Amino acid sequence: MEPDKLDKFFDYFKWVIITLAVSTVTLIVSDLFKERDQDIKELEYFDKYVNDVKNEDRPLVRLQLAKYLSIVAPSGEMKKSWTNYYQTIKQEYDEYIKAQSSLKQDTAIVNPTPSQMKKIEENQRKVDLFETPLSSTTNENNSEWFIIAGGNENIDDANSKLEKATKINHNSSIIKKGNSYRTVLMGYNSKLEAESQLQLVKKQINPTSYIVRKFLWCNAIEKNDECLVCK
Repeated sequence: MEPDKLDKFFDYFKWVIITLAVSTVTLIVSDLFKERDQDIKELEYFDKYVNDVKNEDRPLVRLQLAKYLSIVAPSGEMKKSWTNYYQTIKQEYDEYIKAQSSLKQDTAIVNPTPSQMKKIEENQRKVDLFETPLSSTTNENNSEWFIIAGGNENIDDANSKLEKATKINHNSSIIKKGNSYRTVLMGYNSKLEAESQLQLVKKQINPTSYIVRKFLWCNAIEKNDECLVCK
């Protein structure tokens, strides 16, 4: 082959190689951007569901949402996180169902022993906490919070706790919820404020005392002749 033709051939060959290289790089970069856009869309999609789970106040629906997200989440850390969360909430849900079942049986006891009352209070705490939306643990607005300092089968025993409660917080009362007379310290404007007195309540009144948000614990409170009543 003549030198001129050979040079032209090599020039053409180099042009083909460069063109292919540029095209390949362009395709790779394009694919990377597409993957990045897809990742962003997936993050936005699952971020929306995070709020749905946090705001859901129906325990079974919350569990089903977590299960769904653990299945459809893309592989990697996101799927691992949702799977771990589902396993955690599934265990909590099983304990919640057991606590509910025990409450139905135990509240039928006419004269419960102190150990039975402690069990009732602990099961009630588990039920109340699981039925509280996750968002309520992070949303520190002006909603009122309660400290539940235990429950009693009769109002006389509840009154003895109330005497101690009023020494800690004068805005305390007995609220009948179901078959139990609850000693309740009221008027806390934030969870943090309630937490500041919780340890004192546990020490002086009842070690199983716990915090709840008013509107989640009781939708409406009315007064009767002997105490307040949760409707």
